[in-house]
Amino acid sequence: MSNERQQPKSTHHSSQCLQMPPIMGPPSSKLFWTPDLGVQTKVLDFYDDSDETSAAIHNQIVTKLEENGLGLDMISAYSADNASLNYGRYNSVFQKLKENNSCILKANCVAHIIHNSAKHAGDRLNIDIENVVNKTFSHFSSSAKCIEELKSIHTFVEIEYQSLLRHVPTRWLSLWPAVKRLHDSWAPIKTYFLSLGEDRCPKSLWWLFKDDQDGEGNPLDLQVYLSFLSNALKIFHDTVLVLEREDGTVCELYDMMFTLKTKLQQRQSDGFFGAQTGVLLQQFPDRQAAVLREDMCNFYQSSLTYLEQRHDFSDSNYQKKVGSLALKSPFNFSHLCEAVEVLQLSKKLDVDALYDEYCVILPHQQAIVQSGAPVVEKWATLLKHTHTPNMTALASFLLSIPITNASVERVFSLMTGCWTDTRNRCSVNLIKSEIQVKSNFTFSCKDFYTYVVKEKVLLNAVRSNKKYKFKKKPEGKKPSYVRPHLSKMKFY
Repeated sequence: MSNERQQPKSTHHSSQCLQMPPIMGPPSSKLFWTPDLGVQTKVLDFYDDSDETSAAIHNQIVTKLEENGLGLDMISAYSADNASLNYGRYNSVFQKLKENNSCILKANCVAHIIHNSAKHAGDRLNIDIENVVNKTFSHFSSSAKCIEELKSIHTFVEIEYQSLLRHVPTRWLSLWPAVKRLHDSWAPIKTYFLSLGEDRCPKSLWWLFKDDQDGEGNPLDLQVYLSFLSNALKIFHDTVLVLEREDGTVCELYDMMFTLKTKLQQRQSDGFFGAQTGVLLQQFPDRQAAVLREDMCNFYQSSLTYLEQRHDFSDSNYQKKVGSLALKSPFNFSHLCEAVEVLQLSKKLDVDALYDEYCVILPHQQAIVQSGAPVVEKWATLLKHTHTPNMTALASFLLSIPITNASVERVFSLMTGCWTDTRNRCSVNLIKSEIQVKSNFTFSCKDFYTYVVKEKVLLNAVRSNKKYKFKKKPEGKKPSYVRPHLSKMKFY
């Protein structure tokens, strides 16, 4: 593969997952696992294509794989966002890939589902919490004078000042920190906006604070909602954080989602909205408190409904069937057979040989289960230094299935860092090369020096005085010049 350090050759089989969000200029990346290398995520390509039809995306996937010496028969799963274009029942990208490889699995982004379930439930509340957070942030972000006034109030009430946070709707992890920061600064924030009075306070916020404009300490609905959401949203936030870890595996996914669902159901059943929220509710008249409790219960119900509609919690879900291979407890041969069947690997593996290999690793299972290491490390320890090709192939397939699309979303963050306002004339190929170097190279400074001094072609290019090469002038256009850069050169 060009633009990427060649990986050490391994005798172990390696299945790979393709991750690719279909938007203009999408990156495509691959995720794979071997006992020697562990989990690896590499950026294959980054290109510009305004055609967002499923056929066009499918063709791009096939082309990019072929350009990198890969085929669809080597792909274990397809991971992207949850748009119908990707995973619709008819004429979606996933369905077209299934026509080429019937064994390819659906690996849609679970973090996206969790984020949307919290957002969907929040939209059903009687208060628009996202608008409150962003309106408050906007009020202070544009005025140093307002910030100084707020700081003075913090000092007076003896609460440490912390800058308010902005919520970005497309970011999975921005809402809870912003809500919590607003909740932690409640007393100074309320005092500040009440001091502005109705004429100077933003109207949408004044309606939330006005019931205590006399300063008598009357309980406000907004305080209850901030207290409740700072408690409830943390469940979603913490789950997404776990899902975004690079060592997360599909073996653990079903248990994580089921745990989230159970927590929400139990809170709804017990009417638990957080200890502080319960104390605040006691200050309201019974009828008003009942309305607030019902609204917060609806939050739980709306999020549960969304989760159950978009994630498969049934016993037939392949994620549940491979859960026994998370090495939280010793597995038996029937668990392996179940995984082989649900992953449709029976034609690719020798099941009789798989049993012999199972007997080889059986004595080591108990010690590895008790180690407390991540699942990917447990499997690497279990299979390293053993001749277990079928077991390794199964583990490689299983651990190459991603549980979120986070690695691809990070590429867009890299793109933003490369494609700045001062570099707005950079070509797509240049940005692609920079992203691949930043993502695919894992050299330390010492390793990079050792590698480069052996690359004569690269060193000659660096020493060369040829900085520019002329491109033939297209008719009616000005001549263009391109400066070569190291990341465009092929590394062998």
